[in-house]
Amino acid sequence: MKLDLKEVKRLAELARLASSDAELEKMRDELGRILEYVTRLSNIDTAGIPETESDLMMLPSREDEAFPCDEATRQFILSNFPDRAGDALRVPAVFEKPKG
Repeated sequence: MKLDLKEVKRLAELARLASSDAELEKMRDELGRILEYVTRLSNIDTAGIPETESDLMMLPSREDEAFPCDEATRQFILSNFPDRAGDALRVPAVFEKPKG
C-alpha cells in the first residue's frame, strides 16, 4: 500500500519527528509495508478460534501515587526540562497541530 507523502509528513508532525525528505520517503515505504501486513492479518479467518483475554486484564490494578524525592533530584529534573511555568513542566498539546 503506497501512502501519500503528505500523509506521512502529517504523521511525522503529530509524532513531533523532524525528518528529512529521504527519511519521509523511507517512512512512507515502511508504513506501507506495515499497513499491508495488517490488512493480511485482518483477512485471516478466525471463525473457529475461541476468543481469549490478555493476562494483563487479570492483573490487579493499583492506585496512582506520587513518590517523594529529595530537593536536589527535584531541582535537577526542573533544570533539565526545556519548558516550564514555575515548578510545572510544560509540554506541547497533543491534539493541536504543531506551529511552524
